[in-house]
Amino acid sequence: MRTVLSRRHVSLSVGVVLAVVATTPFLGPVATAAPARTAAVAPAAATAAAPIQVPFLASGGELLGAGTTGFLTRADGVSRWTRYADGVSKVVVGSTGSASDVVMAIKERYGRFGTEAATAYDMATGAAPVTFGGFRGQAVQGVGAALFDEDMNYNVRLVTAAGGRDVVGLENPQQNPYAFSVVDSLPGTALAFRHGDAPGSANLMVVDIAGARVSESYPVSGDVSMIGASITRDRVVWVERATSDGKTVLATARRGSTEVTRAPLPYDRMAPVSGGLVGDWLVAHGGTEAEGGLRAYPSADGTSAKLLDHAESVQKSADGTLLALGTTADRGPGVYRIAVGADGRPAAELIASSGEPPAPTTPISFMSAAVPATLDLDGVAKTRLSWKFSTTEADLTIELTGRGVSGYFRTVVRPRSTGTGIYPDGSLGIDWAGETGWNGEYVRAVADGTYDWKVTARPWNGMPSVTATGSFEVRRSPQQHDATDNGSPDVYARRTDGAIEAVDTRWDDAAGRLVVGQTFGSGGWWGDWNTYDRVEATGDIVGTEVFDTVARDKSGVLWLHEGDDVQSGHLPKRIGGGWGTYRLLAGGSDLTGEGRADLVAVDKVGDLYLYKATGSTTAPFEPRKKIGFGWGIYNQITATGNIGGGAAGDLVARDRDGVLWLYLGRGDGTFAPRTRIGGGWNVYADVVGIGDGNKDGRPDLYARTATGSAFFYAGTGSWKAPFAPRTTTQAGAPSGTTYNLVF
Repeated sequence: MRTVLSRRHVSLSVGVVLAVVATTPFLGPVATAAPARTAAVAPAAATAAAPIQVPFLASGGELLGAGTTGFLTRADGVSRWTRYADGVSKVVVGSTGSASDVVMAIKERYGRFGTEAATAYDMATGAAPVTFGGFRGQAVQGVGAALFDEDMNYNVRLVTAAGGRDVVGLENPQQNPYAFSVVDSLPGTALAFRHGDAPGSANLMVVDIAGARVSESYPVSGDVSMIGASITRDRVVWVERATSDGKTVLATARRGSTEVTRAPLPYDRMAPVSGGLVGDWLVAHGGTEAEGGLRAYPSADGTSAKLLDHAESVQKSADGTLLALGTTADRGPGVYRIAVGADGRPAAELIASSGEPPAPTTPISFMSAAVPATLDLDGVAKTRLSWKFSTTEADLTIELTGRGVSGYFRTVVRPRSTGTGIYPDGSLGIDWAGETGWNGEYVRAVADGTYDWKVTARPWNGMPSVTATGSFEVRRSPQQHDATDNGSPDVYARRTDGAIEAVDTRWDDAAGRLVVGQTFGSGGWWGDWNTYDRVEATGDIVGTEVFDTVARDKSGVLWLHEGDDVQSGHLPKRIGGGWGTYRLLAGGSDLTGEGRADLVAVDKVGDLYLYKATGSTTAPFEPRKKIGFGWGIYNQITATGNIGGGAAGDLVARDRDGVLWLYLGRGDGTFAPRTRIGGGWNVYADVVGIGDGNKDGRPDLYARTATGSAFFYAGTGSWKAPFAPRTTTQAGAPSGTTYNLVF
């Protein structure tokens, strides 16, 4: 069997070490001489200074590195270096760290494999950062300002600002895909793991950074999983778990010796932490339920020492001590330094507090979920999603992921800092706006489909988090102006070069505005839409459940663009000629009550004709029927859907004086007498009935000026005053692009 060790690309954290539980001697004799030295373990301070404050760790996180002047953490995706002396924290973008004061920021090659450059920040001296390249492949891990670089042929080099060098002893002449990682370090020395050339073989290798060479190598058993490893001035130790029965042993090798001794450990199925040796003590999670927490176990006879009630992560520091992000019942959560005190026993000192008060260290447990199996989001502004745990004193991370459908949503609920997220029934959750997106980018209305949810509750008392999972179905009915099938209106915008962009909108509840969700280039048909002099989004007329478009070319031929996909690329279908007789076209309202959007047209003498939709792609309309006259006074008509609360879809018409009039549909293809809406509408070049934009269940109106300013008119449902005052929107309002038509 092959030895397995988790590999973390582009990570310089080198504290993956053993976790051992024992109360009998197991380290063996300590060497009197060694090829390398490291700083002595610092004794615990006799009088602890007041801890610095790290409130950004209140919701947890991880330690990435620790030097002599500060430590590196990551919380909510942000990396920060915090100084021990004054608690000042500095954000270091894209950073990773090691057991040193050097923090590295890695820049990947855009769109392809490998590392483009690395920047080294010396946090101790504050010297100007140094950026260097020279990478043949992917930066794997490193020590201080030296990075291991592995190319696509699995050759390993060391890269620094001075250049790159092959590591002698890590050659891979057969170019076998072996696993390589750095598992621990001393100043100037790395302890690396790699699979051997022979099946099942593996080795721990001590790499001298200055010489770029392997100075020592220790074999790892081939039928085990290696849990962790640690290097000190005197020895290399690691834990092996047999794949056959799960038994664990401690492997020990004195530095400079080829002999490896293995001793059974008293507890099986141990859970190692990222930590290491503190003097002659081994740090591990408690080996039994009764012990629990983070503990230190002596190398000789004696009792273990309780360090923390719980530890999230442990990292070796450059001075030989350990830092642990964890909690105790009497001091609360934060960063603790673990060192051997004057009494010869290790202890944990709180050096950086998250600011949370001490609390009972009771583990949190999941109880139930209040998530509907099916979510009908038609006309729904928000839907409550909530979960119950054994306590409400926790922060909640919520993730929703589409299954077979594009969409991802993530948010963190922090009741203590925001005062929201806890409901009267004792559950934690959100009132979800039915949206997907990541970190505020590419936020869109959620589409039809199945979504998996995952919630992680992180308790304020610093104890382990708990995760629960499940799924639900999203259902949305087809909307009259929804090309992307996600319930939110879309508008098509024609650029001056004739290309079409589809703008998927969404409603921003916080701002109370219609905003852009995502813009799709070349939507509908990749052709020159400037060949058309009339373009109308008609709603679904051929049974595709998303809106279709008809367009008239300059010779009077009408064409159908099917809307079954916003980027379908379907070529248009010819409907017929002779449409040049019409001045105005409008589609999108069901005027006959049969569930399909119909088309109306005004000819040059002012007569109004109805084209009833058939649902057929080959003949989408029945022969025309005259339903009115005197419409020559209007220079624009728009199908709005049912905005007046009547029996069917409606129309609005603008006269030459800029007055907008409402025509309520009766459901038989005719209209009630017109009602005046208001004046001033002649400022708009485009007036579009876009359907329900603000998720209140009523159709709304979109209007855009010839200079590109766009506005949203929310529908009221009242025929006397069908629209609320306008608000601005960026949908169809170009940024660096000029549109000559929005429909």
